[in-house]
Amino acid sequence: MPDAQKLLSFGGHLEEFRKRLLICLAAIAAAGSFCFLFADEILAILMKPIQPLIGQAYFFSPADAFMAKIKAVLLAGLLIASPLVVCQLWLFLSPAMHSREKKAILPVVFISSFLFFAGALFCYLTVLPMTLHFLIGQQTEVLRPLVSINEYLGFLSGMMLAFGFAFNLPVFVMAAVASGVVNVATLNRYQRHIIVFIFIAAAVLTPGPDMATQLMLAVPLLVLFEFSILAGWIVEILRKKK
Repeated sequence: MPDAQKLLSFGGHLEEFRKRLLICLAAIAAAGSFCFLFADEILAILMKPIQPLIGQAYFFSPADAFMAKIKAVLLAGLLIASPLVVCQLWLFLSPAMHSREKKAILPVVFISSFLFFAGALFCYLTVLPMTLHFLIGQQTEVLRPLVSINEYLGFLSGMMLAFGFAFNLPVFVMAAVASGVVNVATLNRYQRHIIVFIFIAAAVLTPGPDMATQLMLAVPLLVLFEFSILAGWIVEILRKKK
């Protein structure tokens, strides 16, 4: 019977995950459908980082222009729906939390959403222009850029989402400390290992092959990690007082 109970519990978790996932997808689809009314304007905004370098992008099949607009509005829809997506994630994890930890879900959702937007905006305003300037700058007299709009949107989306998720590092560290999975002393002990891991993660998450792009992600993550240790230390103090 214990195995059957575990199986039922596992099935219940899968059903809960499916429900939360469907809510997230429905929210992204609804936001994306609304954004489709402004598809051309959104596409123009997304083109700004590369437009000074190439002038215009191209599509190479009849459906490419339409698919480019779909990708643009889905990215915009994901950004708009990200608070709800983050909320669903924490609600899925909430059964494993104590009652006092559940009370912190709303502030955590707000902080996670803010950090996600901050990471995506930092990438769009700072990292993308530098990365594209380096990559497009590799052209020569016999190598000229003819950039596909869909390839560019895939590159841009990957970069912005990577930075958005990576900037949530403090939230995950604080959650791990608050739940007792790890403590600040352990984080300090393995700090050098974590720094190496951050640089490896930055190299994997950034689609650009240049070191400058990887450093532009790694350096903010290092700063955020130091803030995470400070925040984790505050969480431990508050937990001991309670």
